[in-house]
Amino acid sequence: MVATRRSARIRNIELGVPPEPPKPAPAKPQASRKRKPSTKDEEVEDVPKGKKRGATGMAGKLGKPTVNKEVEDPSPEDDVSPPLEAPDDALSILPAEILQTILENVNHPPSMIKLACTSKRYYALVMAVLHKRINVAVSFWAHIPNVIRRLEPHLSIAQKKQLKREGKYKGQQEKFSTRLDPLAVPPCADYVRQMVIGNIDPGKKHKPIVLRYLEEVLKNLPNLEVIDTDELTLSMAENIASRKNLKALRIYTFNSSTYETIETETALPLKQLGNLEHLNIQSPSWSAMVTSDNDILQSILLNSLSTLKSLDIYTSKWSSNFLADWENQIKARNPKAMKQAHDFTALKSLSLKGVRFIEDEGPGLMQSLTRAVDFLQLRELKLADLDQGKLVFFKHLEELFSKTEKGTVQLRKLSLDMDADAPNSMAAEVQLEGIYRFISSFDTLRALEFHDYNKYNNGKGNNPGLSRRIQQVIVKHRDLESLRFRYRGLSNIPLVSAKTLRVLTKNLPRLRELEFCPEETEMDALTLALSHAKNLTTLMCPYFHSGDYQDRSIDRAFALLEKLIEGLLENAGETNEFAWEKSYELRRVFARWREYEIGSDLKPRKNMKDPMTIRKGTREVMCQDLLTRDNSTQFYYTAEGKWVDEITRPMY
Repeated sequence: MVATRRSARIRNIELGVPPEPPKPAPAKPQASRKRKPSTKDEEVEDVPKGKKRGATGMAGKLGKPTVNKEVEDPSPEDDVSPPLEAPDDALSILPAEILQTILENVNHPPSMIKLACTSKRYYALVMAVLHKRINVAVSFWAHIPNVIRRLEPHLSIAQKKQLKREGKYKGQQEKFSTRLDPLAVPPCADYVRQMVIGNIDPGKKHKPIVLRYLEEVLKNLPNLEVIDTDELTLSMAENIASRKNLKALRIYTFNSSTYETIETETALPLKQLGNLEHLNIQSPSWSAMVTSDNDILQSILLNSLSTLKSLDIYTSKWSSNFLADWENQIKARNPKAMKQAHDFTALKSLSLKGVRFIEDEGPGLMQSLTRAVDFLQLRELKLADLDQGKLVFFKHLEELFSKTEKGTVQLRKLSLDMDADAPNSMAAEVQLEGIYRFISSFDTLRALEFHDYNKYNNGKGNNPGLSRRIQQVIVKHRDLESLRFRYRGLSNIPLVSAKTLRVLTKNLPRLRELEFCPEETEMDALTLALSHAKNLTTLMCPYFHSGDYQDRSIDRAFALLEKLIEGLLENAGETNEFAWEKSYELRRVFARWREYEIGSDLKPRKNMKDPMTIRKGTREVMCQDLLTRDNSTQFYYTAEGKWVDEITRPMY
């Protein structure tokens, strides 16, 4: 009979043998990083053909793991991950400042988003560019969802829910994560530096909700530097005044749709603003913001004496004395400042429109303005729609500029309203003589712009053209690079003859930009005169009288372009192998509202017509109509933002 098996533990208990103490569990070996053995240290085992190694491999897996004694325990230094390899793409070698400048000029958001997905570095750079500006406007209630989609990414969850309770619209976020802090502001709000608010007029019923979105967004923009707005509420004014980094402000105080102006109580918080670099107040009607009774505009100016670089004021003659009692205000703030010759020590650009310099009672604007502004140090001056006292003002400027030493005048850009409001051109020239003398008192201009010069009311037969006096004034500035004659409307515009154009192109060798209305009966002579302007890059002819306006089958813009280019091809000179770029610098031509690009080898572009070829004999050049066929409707709910573009560009 087979004996029954008994366990060793039971046998030891019967024999009285004490049990052994439990052995401690073996220490788990520290996991070391796998190292690929080098080729010379690796021993290759010869395995005969057909011999299986599965059992040995399985035994190795099930058996007790062995630790290589030659491999020491890894130290903390070994656990440090190796440094990331530096990117070797073409953009990574550029400094961050240059790369950001390049990205800011890329006008294709889909490509920018693709670039942001490639690395964390590019993500940070691209997001800062994409969210740099908020640009909204709405003139129809159906566009409110588009505006909401642009603004909501900068709001917290709590703000979105609150606005949704105030009014439900398409475009609002439907669901919210429960894992996120409802009071947390999205990081993209910190990237916003500029905000442009255009006309907000979706209707009386819907306008309040759009303004509420704007109010809430302004609360979340701590780094805002530029604000350009056509709308202002008390909450918006308080948030704007609290922005410590604000450098530029533009406000349009009059709503042309509702004929309403910003109330005084609404704009009062703006008195706290200071240290601005750019200020633009547009108030075509009477506004309490401009008048001295409330001191809103004057307080901002007094708080920005040493920082203000550009000042643009558009007001009516009834509220134009925005510097009333200026000397007493300066003396009350800082008596030592009265020793200075001028108050705005950093001002480089001044634009005045609609003001009058002499009041019927008491001192007018001129006395305070000449004290506050150093006109000799200005780089840019714009004057338009001036009222009472403008001849006295130009007389003062003429004496100031003519008596100064050479090299003291810094004025480079001048824009003047030349509408004399006279019955004929002879009477207009008498009124304009004071302006002519001022322009002739110096010779430092690089850009000169005339508005509504010599408009006439007697029809095309009595076209006055450009007088000899204004031609003499223009050619005195031989370093002129930009000359523009601009008009409101398309009728009663003086035409420039070929003889006049020849005088201008011959005496202005650096001319790069030219705008005028051509006398089309002299097109051959005009193109001959233009061929002498070898540095001309941009030609603008927004006003012309060619063709029958009732015949819509004629493309009058392209017809004018074709005449101009054919004439330039013919007058390019004798060359064996003609190339447009070797003969001319001209790259842009504007005809009416159309823009064309000129070049020898233009490629087709997306959403544009194919380039056209213009030939004259054996010579030819290509022209690209830059009018896009994109059916995008973004311009319906996007503000222009031209002023923001101007001040963000480097000044002279």
